[in-house]
Amino acid sequence: MAIYGYDDSTAFGLKLNSVVSPAQPIQSIEHLFGRSAELERIRQALFAPGRHSFIYGDRGVGKSSLAATAANLYQSADAAFIDVSGGPDATLRSIVCNIAIQATKSSRLTKKKTTTSLGAEWRFFKVGKTVETSSADLRSEIETLADAVELLREVAAIHSELPVVVLDEFDRIQSAQERALFGDLLKQLGDKKVTLKFIFTGVGDSIEELLGAHPSAIRQLDTLELPKLSWDARWDIPRKVAETFGITLDREIYIRIAAVSDGYPYYAHLITEKMMWDVFNDSQVIHAIEQRHYLGGLNSAIAGISAELQRPYMMALNQRSGDYEEILWSTADSEYLDRYLLQMFSSYEHIMRQRPQEVAIDYKKYTARIRKLKSPSCGEILVSHPSKAGLYTYREKMLRGYVRMQAEAHGVELAGEKIPQSEKPTMHVRSSAGRGYYGPSVPAGIHLGRQRRKESGD
Repeated sequence: MAIYGYDDSTAFGLKLNSVVSPAQPIQSIEHLFGRSAELERIRQALFAPGRHSFIYGDRGVGKSSLAATAANLYQSADAAFIDVSGGPDATLRSIVCNIAIQATKSSRLTKKKTTTSLGAEWRFFKVGKTVETSSADLRSEIETLADAVELLREVAAIHSELPVVVLDEFDRIQSAQERALFGDLLKQLGDKKVTLKFIFTGVGDSIEELLGAHPSAIRQLDTLELPKLSWDARWDIPRKVAETFGITLDREIYIRIAAVSDGYPYYAHLITEKMMWDVFNDSQVIHAIEQRHYLGGLNSAIAGISAELQRPYMMALNQRSGDYEEILWSTADSEYLDRYLLQMFSSYEHIMRQRPQEVAIDYKKYTARIRKLKSPSCGEILVSHPSKAGLYTYREKMLRGYVRMQAEAHGVELAGEKIPQSEKPTMHVRSSAGRGYYGPSVPAGIHLGRQRRKESGD
């Protein structure tokens, strides 16, 4: 349609989703931006006998994509890496069984005959014979941690030359006792010289929070706290996609995507995907992506955000006072996740100068609203620092990106992160009079390079 060489939406959709991936982890180096140093660090760590990797950090920063790509790098070519996930009812036993089932390609629903010919009879897989193996069979035989270690030793020998397991969403295992067992498992795998490697991912502020304070386990792990994407990695995502389709992407647009995405790959991929569909659906052949395509993509991206992220935002907006939207935007107007009340109020004043049609509230009322944002009725968006009075942060860090997208859609200019002066765009927009974000009306442009008085400590 509007992209040269792509008359069919199926062909376009397949090509587009080979270079953007908002819904599932990336697994190839060419599409994983800004993580080359982390990839090499994990790869080198896994070569050390007995060492595994644990990637932790905020939700949405790309832990699963980094783990999958690193696993593909380390895993030998004779098999695919083993991919399992944590869950509320998951246990060490259930996860080890899932690893074994994947390794032997056995069905989880029906028993499947598996023939091997290694010439030895083992405890679990009875190598050298035709046997029936099922998840239920394996669970019944794992009674101790030593049983789990022995099963994984057999998995390592049967699966491939360099086997690796990605255990994604480790934090979703509800039982702290079960999570702690993995520390003992890693130690025993090292002691028994089992060659199977693990790459864990989990949402958390520290490895101790996720795995417990197991000193031996910590020694078995190379731990990596994954930060948000750098600015150049953020804007490389839309630039690479535009290049794939032979379309020009203006610098001001890719910087806006970098700013609004707030360092979360999910948002950068989602906005880029929706923007490209807006280009494809244009009535004319497009050679350069325009501002209207970006804004159309932003519109669609906001509408497509998961209810989990939309819900707290809308809970705050539905308060009877009706003045929470600009307050929410002010909490996201900084490169820092932790902010003091005075700093946020300074942002609020700047935002309200851009929205003269709205009535601003004073500092006392603003303070009360900020405190209300900690309550269940407002979605528990903010939390207080445990020891520093007046310091707040987001309970769910990824929600900050959604708040920034809402501000952008209303033509409100947030300071965002500090970026090189040479890369700051100069587009301007009018403010939107709407509240929330429901309809197709979006601002006509953006301006990031504003001058504002420096906030103390911000």
